[in-house]
Amino acid sequence: MIKIFNSLAEINQLLKKHDDYRNNCLNLIASENYINPTVRKYLNSDLCGRYGCYEGLEGEDREYTGNKYIKEIESKTIELVKDIFKADYCDLRAIGGHIAGVASVLALTDPEDLIMEVILENWGHGLIEPMAATVRHFDRVFNVEPIPYQKNQTINTEKFMAEIRLKKPKLIILGSSGMLFPEGVAEIAAVAEEVGAYLIHDSSHISGLIAGGVFPNPLEEGADLMFCSTHKSFPGPQGGIILSNSKEIMQKVNKVMPTLVTSHHINRLPALAAAILEMKKYGEKYGRQIIKNSKALAEELSQKNFNVLAEDRGFTESHLLLMDVSEFGGSYKAARKLESSQILTSDDFGGPDKEIRIGTAEITRRGMKEKDMGEIADFFKRVLIAQEKEEEIINDLERYLNQFNDFSYCLKK
Repeated sequence: MIKIFNSLAEINQLLKKHDDYRNNCLNLIASENYINPTVRKYLNSDLCGRYGCYEGLEGEDREYTGNKYIKEIESKTIELVKDIFKADYCDLRAIGGHIAGVASVLALTDPEDLIMEVILENWGHGLIEPMAATVRHFDRVFNVEPIPYQKNQTINTEKFMAEIRLKKPKLIILGSSGMLFPEGVAEIAAVAEEVGAYLIHDSSHISGLIAGGVFPNPLEEGADLMFCSTHKSFPGPQGGIILSNSKEIMQKVNKVMPTLVTSHHINRLPALAAAILEMKKYGEKYGRQIIKNSKALAEELSQKNFNVLAEDRGFTESHLLLMDVSEFGGSYKAARKLESSQILTSDDFGGPDKEIRIGTAEITRRGMKEKDMGEIADFFKRVLIAQEKEEEIINDLERYLNQFNDFSYCLKK
Protein backbone atom coordinates (compact mmCIF):
# COMPACT_ATOMS: atom_id res chain seq x y z
CA MET A 1 0.00 0.00 0.00
CA ILE A 2 1.36 3.42 -0.96
CA LYS A 3 1.71 5.79 2.00
CA ILE A 4 0.49 9.38 1.81
CA PHE A 5 2.79 12.38 1.91
CA ASN A 6 3.11 13.75 5.44
CA SER A 7 5.50 16.65 4.87
CA LEU A 8 7.08 18.94 2.30
CA ALA A 9 10.36 17.17 2.96
CA GLU A 10 8.87 13.90 1.72
CA ILE A 11 7.65 15.56 -1.48
CA ASN A 12 11.07 17.11 -2.02
CA GLN A 13 12.81 13.81 -1.39
CA LEU A 14 10.71 11.96 -3.94
CA LEU A 15 11.16 14.70 -6.54
CA LYS A 16 14.92 14.52 -6.02
CA LYS A 17 14.83 10.76 -6.57
CA HIS A 18 12.93 11.35 -9.79
CA ASP A 19 15.40 14.00 -10.99
CA ASP A 20 18.42 11.83 -10.17
CA TYR A 21 16.86 8.85 -11.93
CA ARG A 22 15.83 10.69 -15.10
CA ASN A 23 19.17 12.52 -15.34
CA ASN A 24 20.81 9.11 -15.49
CA CYS A 25 18.42 7.64 -18.05
CA LEU A 26 19.05 7.63 -21.78
CA ASN A 27 15.77 9.23 -22.79
CA LEU A 28 14.75 8.21 -26.31
CA ILE A 29 11.00 8.78 -25.83
CA ALA A 30 9.98 10.72 -28.94
CA SER A 31 7.11 12.50 -27.18
CA GLU A 32 9.33 14.01 -24.48
CA ASN A 33 12.03 16.65 -24.39
CA TYR A 34 14.35 18.49 -22.05
CA ILE A 35 12.96 21.83 -20.88
CA ASN A 36 15.66 24.42 -20.40
CA PRO A 37 15.64 25.78 -16.79
CA THR A 38 15.58 29.30 -18.23
CA VAL A 39 12.29 28.40 -19.93
CA ARG A 40 11.01 26.30 -17.03
CA LYS A 41 11.27 29.13 -14.50
CA TYR A 42 8.49 30.99 -16.34
CA LEU A 43 6.04 28.30 -15.25
CA ASN A 44 6.39 29.61 -11.70
CA SER A 45 4.51 32.89 -11.52
CA ASP A 46 1.34 34.39 -10.10
CA LEU A 47 -0.40 33.13 -13.25
CA CYS A 48 -0.49 29.63 -11.68
CA GLY A 49 -3.63 30.60 -9.80
CA ARG A 50 -5.33 32.84 -12.34
CA TYR A 51 -8.03 32.42 -14.98
CA GLY A 52 -7.73 33.80 -18.49
CA CYS A 53 -11.04 32.62 -19.95
CA TYR A 54 -12.06 34.47 -23.08
CA GLU A 55 -14.17 34.36 -26.20
CA GLY A 56 -13.69 35.97 -29.58
CA LEU A 57 -11.08 35.10 -32.19
CA GLU A 58 -8.45 37.38 -30.68
CA GLY A 59 -9.61 37.02 -27.08
CA GLU A 60 -11.49 40.30 -27.06
CA ASP A 61 -14.16 39.34 -24.53
CA ARG A 62 -12.88 38.36 -21.08
CA GLU A 63 -15.06 36.36 -18.70
CA TYR A 64 -12.95 37.32 -15.68
CA THR A 65 -11.80 40.68 -14.40
CA GLY A 66 -8.15 41.23 -13.55
CA ASN A 67 -7.00 40.21 -17.04
CA LYS A 68 -5.31 43.52 -17.88
CA TYR A 69 -1.80 42.06 -18.22
CA ILE A 70 -2.89 38.47 -18.82
CA LYS A 71 -4.48 39.63 -22.06
CA GLU A 72 -1.24 41.31 -23.12
CA ILE A 73 0.81 38.21 -22.28
CA GLU A 74 -1.59 36.03 -24.29
CA SER A 75 -1.71 38.41 -27.25
CA LYS A 76 2.06 38.66 -27.53
CA THR A 77 2.45 34.89 -27.20
CA ILE A 78 -0.16 34.36 -29.92
CA GLU A 79 1.80 36.66 -32.22
CA LEU A 80 5.00 34.69 -31.53
CA VAL A 81 3.22 31.40 -32.30
CA LYS A 82 1.77 32.77 -35.55
CA ASP A 83 5.19 34.07 -36.56
CA ILE A 84 7.20 30.90 -36.01
CA PHE A 85 4.57 28.63 -37.61
CA LYS A 86 3.74 31.08 -40.42
CA ALA A 87 0.01 31.12 -39.68
CA ASP A 88 -2.56 33.90 -39.84
CA TYR A 89 -4.65 32.65 -36.91
CA CYS A 90 -3.87 30.81 -33.69
CA ASP A 91 -5.73 29.45 -30.67
CA LEU A 92 -3.46 28.40 -27.81
CA ARG A 93 -6.09 27.48 -25.21
CA ALA A 94 -5.83 23.72 -25.72
CA ILE A 95 -3.92 22.24 -22.79
CA GLY A 96 -2.50 19.48 -25.00
CA GLY A 97 -2.27 18.33 -28.59
CA HIS A 98 -5.07 15.81 -28.04
CA ILE A 99 -7.57 18.43 -26.91
CA ALA A 100 -6.45 20.65 -29.80
CA GLY A 101 -7.31 17.81 -32.17
CA VAL A 102 -10.67 17.04 -30.56
CA ALA A 103 -11.65 20.73 -30.75
CA SER A 104 -10.69 20.84 -34.42
CA VAL A 105 -12.75 17.76 -35.27
CA LEU A 106 -15.81 18.94 -33.37
CA ALA A 107 -15.58 22.36 -35.02
CA LEU A 108 -15.42 21.03 -38.59
CA THR A 109 -17.79 18.04 -38.63
CA ASP A 110 -21.41 17.17 -38.04
CA PRO A 111 -22.63 13.86 -36.59
CA GLU A 112 -22.07 10.89 -38.91
CA ASP A 113 -19.75 12.80 -41.27
CA LEU A 114 -17.03 10.50 -42.57
CA ILE A 115 -13.64 11.14 -40.98
CA MET A 116 -10.47 9.47 -42.28
CA GLU A 117 -7.44 9.36 -39.99
CA VAL A 118 -4.27 7.42 -39.27
CA ILE A 119 -5.29 4.64 -36.89
CA LEU A 120 -3.35 3.37 -33.88
CA GLU A 121 -2.14 0.32 -35.77
CA ASN A 122 -0.06 2.65 -37.96
CA TRP A 123 1.19 4.78 -35.07
CA GLY A 124 -1.75 7.13 -35.36
CA HIS A 125 -2.25 9.63 -32.57
CA GLY A 126 -5.36 7.81 -31.38
CA LEU A 127 -7.58 10.83 -31.76
CA ILE A 128 -11.04 9.74 -33.00
CA GLU A 129 -10.82 5.97 -33.54
CA PRO A 130 -10.28 5.07 -29.85
CA MET A 131 -12.94 7.55 -28.72
CA ALA A 132 -15.49 5.97 -31.03
CA ALA A 133 -14.45 2.49 -29.93
CA THR A 134 -14.61 3.08 -26.18
CA VAL A 135 -17.16 5.85 -25.51
CA ARG A 136 -20.73 5.10 -26.61
CA HIS A 137 -21.58 8.78 -27.03
CA PHE A 138 -18.81 9.22 -29.59
CA ASP A 139 -19.54 5.91 -31.30
CA ARG A 140 -22.98 7.30 -32.15
CA VAL A 141 -21.51 10.54 -33.52
CA PHE A 142 -18.26 9.68 -35.28
CA ASN A 143 -17.92 7.71 -38.50
CA VAL A 144 -14.25 6.82 -38.85
CA GLU A 145 -12.25 4.95 -41.49
CA PRO A 146 -8.49 4.36 -41.62
CA ILE A 147 -6.10 6.03 -44.03
CA PRO A 148 -4.45 3.20 -46.03
CA TYR A 149 -0.84 2.49 -45.11
CA GLN A 150 1.89 0.41 -46.68
CA LYS A 151 5.22 -1.00 -45.53
CA ASN A 152 7.55 1.14 -43.39
CA GLN A 153 4.55 2.88 -41.79
CA THR A 154 4.00 5.30 -44.68
CA ILE A 155 0.77 6.37 -46.35
CA ASN A 156 -0.18 4.63 -49.58
CA THR A 157 -0.79 8.00 -51.24
CA GLU A 158 -2.18 6.79 -54.56
CA LYS A 159 -4.64 4.41 -52.93
CA PHE A 160 -5.64 7.05 -50.42
CA MET A 161 -6.37 9.67 -53.07
CA ALA A 162 -8.55 7.16 -54.89
CA GLU A 163 -10.45 6.44 -51.67
CA ILE A 164 -10.98 10.15 -51.05
CA ARG A 165 -12.57 10.54 -54.48
CA LEU A 166 -14.73 7.46 -53.90
CA LYS A 167 -15.81 7.97 -50.28
CA LYS A 168 -15.86 11.79 -50.15
CA PRO A 169 -15.04 12.25 -46.46
CA LYS A 170 -15.89 15.48 -44.65
CA LEU A 171 -12.60 15.52 -42.76
CA ILE A 172 -9.11 14.07 -43.29
CA ILE A 173 -6.59 13.97 -40.43
CA LEU A 174 -2.99 13.47 -41.52
CA GLY A 175 -0.03 13.12 -39.18
CA SER A 176 1.00 10.40 -36.76
CA SER A 177 3.07 9.55 -33.70
CA GLY A 178 5.46 7.50 -35.81
CA MET A 179 6.05 9.81 -38.76
CA LEU A 180 9.34 8.97 -40.45
CA PHE A 181 9.02 11.07 -43.61
CA PRO A 182 7.10 14.08 -44.92
CA GLU A 183 3.69 13.09 -46.25
CA GLY A 184 2.20 14.03 -49.62
CA VAL A 185 0.20 16.86 -48.08
CA ALA A 186 0.02 18.98 -51.26
CA GLU A 187 -1.25 16.07 -53.39
CA ILE A 188 -3.79 14.99 -50.79
CA ALA A 189 -4.92 18.59 -50.22
CA ALA A 190 -5.71 18.98 -53.92
CA VAL A 191 -7.93 15.89 -53.91
CA ALA A 192 -9.56 16.94 -50.63
CA GLU A 193 -10.49 20.24 -52.23
CA GLU A 194 -12.04 18.37 -55.18
CA VAL A 195 -14.52 16.60 -52.91
CA GLY A 196 -15.05 19.46 -50.45
CA ALA A 197 -13.22 17.85 -47.54
CA TYR A 198 -11.32 19.64 -44.82
CA LEU A 199 -7.70 18.55 -44.49
CA ILE A 200 -6.16 19.01 -41.06
CA HIS A 201 -2.74 17.92 -39.84
CA ASP A 202 -1.72 16.50 -36.50
CA SER A 203 1.79 17.95 -36.22
CA SER A 204 2.19 17.16 -32.53
CA HIS A 205 5.39 15.18 -32.99
CA ILE A 206 7.05 17.29 -35.65
CA SER A 207 6.12 20.77 -34.41
CA GLY A 208 9.71 21.50 -33.36
CA LEU A 209 11.05 20.48 -36.75
CA ILE A 210 8.45 22.64 -38.49
CA ALA A 211 9.28 25.59 -36.24
CA GLY A 212 12.96 25.09 -37.08
CA GLY A 213 12.20 25.10 -40.79
CA VAL A 214 13.64 21.62 -41.37
CA PHE A 215 10.35 19.78 -42.04
CA PRO A 216 7.56 20.84 -44.43
CA ASN A 217 4.91 23.11 -42.93
CA PRO A 218 1.47 21.54 -43.61
CA LEU A 219 -0.20 24.96 -43.79
CA GLU A 220 2.14 26.00 -46.59
CA GLU A 221 1.36 22.76 -48.43
CA GLY A 222 -2.40 23.26 -48.39
CA ALA A 223 -3.69 21.94 -45.06
CA ASP A 224 -6.74 23.86 -43.83
CA LEU A 225 -5.72 23.57 -40.19
CA MET A 226 -2.81 22.29 -38.16
CA PHE A 227 -2.82 21.33 -34.51
CA CYS A 228 0.11 20.32 -32.37
CA SER A 229 1.61 20.02 -28.95
CA THR A 230 4.52 22.07 -27.66
CA HIS A 231 6.48 19.48 -25.69
CA LYS A 232 7.76 16.83 -28.09
CA SER A 233 10.26 17.78 -30.78
CA PHE A 234 9.31 21.32 -29.72
CA PRO A 235 11.12 21.83 -26.37
CA GLY A 236 8.48 23.85 -24.57
CA PRO A 237 6.02 23.40 -21.70
CA GLN A 238 3.22 20.90 -22.11
CA GLY A 239 0.33 22.36 -24.06
CA GLY A 240 -1.43 22.50 -27.42
CA ILE A 241 -2.08 25.00 -30.18
CA ILE A 242 -4.36 25.23 -33.22
CA LEU A 243 -3.30 27.11 -36.37
CA SER A 244 -4.93 28.06 -39.65
CA ASN A 245 -4.81 30.63 -42.43
CA SER A 246 -8.61 30.59 -42.65
CA LYS A 247 -10.55 33.05 -40.50
CA GLU A 248 -13.76 31.11 -41.11
CA ILE A 249 -12.24 27.86 -39.85
CA MET A 250 -10.74 29.48 -36.78
CA GLN A 251 -14.07 31.11 -35.93
CA LYS A 252 -15.60 27.63 -35.90
CA VAL A 253 -12.81 26.43 -33.59
CA ASN A 254 -13.26 29.48 -31.39
CA LYS A 255 -16.91 28.61 -30.79
CA VAL A 256 -16.09 25.05 -29.73
CA MET A 257 -13.05 25.67 -27.54
CA PRO A 258 -14.82 27.10 -24.46
CA THR A 259 -16.89 23.92 -24.17
CA LEU A 260 -13.69 21.86 -23.84
CA VAL A 261 -11.32 24.20 -22.01
CA THR A 262 -12.23 27.05 -19.70
CA SER A 263 -9.17 27.51 -17.51
CA HIS A 264 -6.41 26.95 -20.05
CA HIS A 265 -3.47 26.97 -17.61
CA ILE A 266 -2.14 30.39 -18.52
CA ASN A 267 1.00 29.95 -16.42
CA ARG A 268 2.44 27.98 -19.36
CA LEU A 269 2.20 30.93 -21.76
CA PRO A 270 5.30 32.88 -20.62
CA ALA A 271 7.24 29.60 -20.75
CA LEU A 272 5.88 28.94 -24.25
CA ALA A 273 6.93 32.43 -25.34
CA ALA A 274 10.43 31.83 -23.93
CA ALA A 275 10.63 28.48 -25.73
CA ILE A 276 9.67 30.13 -29.01
CA LEU A 277 12.39 32.76 -28.55
CA GLU A 278 14.79 29.86 -27.96
CA MET A 279 13.61 28.14 -31.14
CA LYS A 280 13.87 31.34 -33.16
CA LYS A 281 17.55 31.47 -32.21
CA TYR A 282 18.51 27.79 -32.32
CA GLY A 283 15.62 25.97 -34.01
CA GLU A 284 17.17 25.34 -37.41
CA LYS A 285 20.52 24.06 -36.09
CA TYR A 286 18.75 22.01 -33.44
CA GLY A 287 16.32 20.51 -35.96
CA ARG A 288 19.00 19.62 -38.48
CA GLN A 289 21.07 17.88 -35.80
CA ILE A 290 18.05 15.91 -34.61
CA ILE A 291 17.52 14.51 -38.10
CA LYS A 292 21.23 13.75 -38.50
CA ASN A 293 21.20 11.90 -35.19
CA SER A 294 18.06 9.94 -36.11
CA LYS A 295 19.57 8.78 -39.38
CA ALA A 296 22.94 7.96 -37.79
CA LEU A 297 21.37 6.00 -34.93
CA ALA A 298 19.18 4.06 -37.37
CA GLU A 299 22.24 3.17 -39.44
CA GLU A 300 24.23 2.07 -36.38
CA LEU A 301 21.39 -0.10 -35.11
CA SER A 302 20.95 -1.65 -38.54
CA GLN A 303 24.65 -2.49 -38.71
CA LYS A 304 24.26 -4.31 -35.41
CA ASN A 305 21.58 -6.51 -37.03
CA PHE A 306 18.53 -4.76 -35.61
CA ASN A 307 15.53 -4.57 -37.94
CA VAL A 308 15.10 -0.82 -38.41
CA LEU A 309 12.24 0.19 -40.70
CA ALA A 310 12.63 2.01 -44.03
CA GLU A 311 16.28 1.20 -44.75
CA ASP A 312 15.59 1.60 -48.46
CA ARG A 313 14.60 5.25 -47.88
CA GLY A 314 17.41 6.15 -45.52
CA PHE A 315 15.42 5.11 -42.40
CA THR A 316 13.98 8.50 -41.42
CA GLU A 317 13.78 12.24 -42.04
CA SER A 318 12.32 13.15 -38.65
CA HIS A 319 13.10 13.07 -34.93
CA LEU A 320 12.35 9.37 -34.61
CA LEU A 321 12.96 5.92 -36.03
CA LEU A 322 10.98 2.68 -35.77
CA MET A 323 12.51 -0.71 -35.04
CA ASP A 324 10.82 -4.09 -35.35
CA VAL A 325 11.62 -6.02 -32.16
CA SER A 326 9.40 -9.05 -32.75
CA GLU A 327 12.41 -11.35 -32.27
CA PHE A 328 12.84 -9.97 -28.73
CA GLY A 329 9.30 -10.76 -27.64
CA GLY A 330 7.53 -7.74 -29.08
CA SER A 331 7.56 -4.03 -28.35
CA TYR A 332 6.14 -4.11 -24.83
CA LYS A 333 8.61 -6.69 -23.60
CA ALA A 334 11.58 -5.09 -25.39
CA ALA A 335 10.74 -1.58 -24.14
CA ARG A 336 10.48 -2.85 -20.53
CA LYS A 337 13.76 -4.75 -20.89
CA LEU A 338 15.47 -1.56 -22.07
CA GLU A 339 13.81 0.44 -19.28
CA SER A 340 15.27 -1.93 -16.67
CA SER A 341 18.67 -0.75 -17.91
CA GLN A 342 17.58 2.92 -17.85
CA ILE A 343 17.10 3.22 -21.61
CA LEU A 344 13.70 4.76 -22.30
CA THR A 345 11.79 4.12 -25.55
CA SER A 346 8.11 3.78 -26.50
CA ASP A 347 6.40 0.48 -27.15
CA ASP A 348 3.72 0.12 -29.82
CA PHE A 349 0.93 0.92 -27.35
CA GLY A 350 -1.89 0.83 -29.88
CA GLY A 351 -0.72 -1.50 -32.61
CA PRO A 352 0.35 -5.09 -33.18
CA ASP A 353 3.15 -4.95 -30.55
CA LYS A 354 5.96 -5.23 -33.10
CA GLU A 355 7.84 -1.93 -33.16
CA ILE A 356 9.47 0.35 -30.64
CA ARG A 357 9.74 4.07 -31.31
CA ILE A 358 13.10 5.73 -30.68
CA GLY A 359 13.38 9.53 -30.57
CA THR A 360 16.46 11.73 -30.70
CA ALA A 361 15.18 15.16 -29.62
CA GLU A 362 16.35 15.04 -26.00
CA ILE A 363 19.71 13.42 -26.64
CA THR A 364 20.35 16.12 -29.23
CA ARG A 365 19.64 18.73 -26.55
CA ARG A 366 22.13 16.89 -24.33
CA GLY A 367 24.77 17.65 -26.96
CA MET A 368 25.06 14.28 -28.68
CA LYS A 369 26.09 14.18 -32.34
CA GLU A 370 26.31 11.53 -35.06
CA LYS A 371 29.59 10.21 -33.64
CA ASP A 372 27.81 9.27 -30.41
CA MET A 373 25.12 7.14 -32.02
CA GLY A 374 27.37 4.08 -32.26
CA GLU A 375 27.74 4.03 -28.47
CA ILE A 376 23.98 4.24 -28.03
CA ALA A 377 23.47 1.38 -30.48
CA ASP A 378 26.01 -0.64 -28.47
CA PHE A 379 23.87 -0.22 -25.35
CA PHE A 380 20.87 -1.59 -27.27
CA LYS A 381 22.93 -4.56 -28.36
CA ARG A 382 24.14 -5.22 -24.82
CA VAL A 383 20.58 -5.19 -23.47
CA LEU A 384 18.58 -6.99 -26.17
CA ILE A 385 21.09 -9.25 -27.91
CA ALA A 386 23.91 -9.94 -25.42
CA GLN A 387 21.50 -9.91 -22.44
CA GLU A 388 24.16 -8.47 -20.14
CA LYS A 389 23.45 -7.82 -16.48
CA GLU A 390 21.44 -4.69 -15.85
CA GLU A 391 23.76 -3.41 -13.12
CA GLU A 392 26.77 -3.42 -15.42
CA ILE A 393 24.91 -1.64 -18.20
CA ILE A 394 23.48 0.99 -15.83
CA ASN A 395 26.89 1.76 -14.37
CA ASP A 396 28.41 2.17 -17.83
CA LEU A 397 25.43 4.20 -19.05
CA GLU A 398 25.59 6.62 -16.14
CA ARG A 399 29.31 7.18 -16.69
CA TYR A 400 28.64 7.77 -20.37
CA LEU A 401 25.82 10.25 -19.76
CA ASN A 402 28.00 12.32 -17.41
CA GLN A 403 29.72 13.66 -20.54
CA PHE A 404 26.47 15.29 -21.66
CA ASN A 405 25.25 17.48 -18.81
CA ASP A 406 25.76 20.85 -20.51
CA PHE A 407 22.61 21.11 -22.60
CA SER A 408 22.75 22.59 -26.10
CA TYR A 409 20.48 24.88 -28.17
CA CYS A 410 19.31 26.62 -24.99
CA LEU A 411 18.90 30.25 -24.03
CA LYS A 412 20.92 31.06 -20.93
CA LYS A 413 19.82 33.25 -18.05
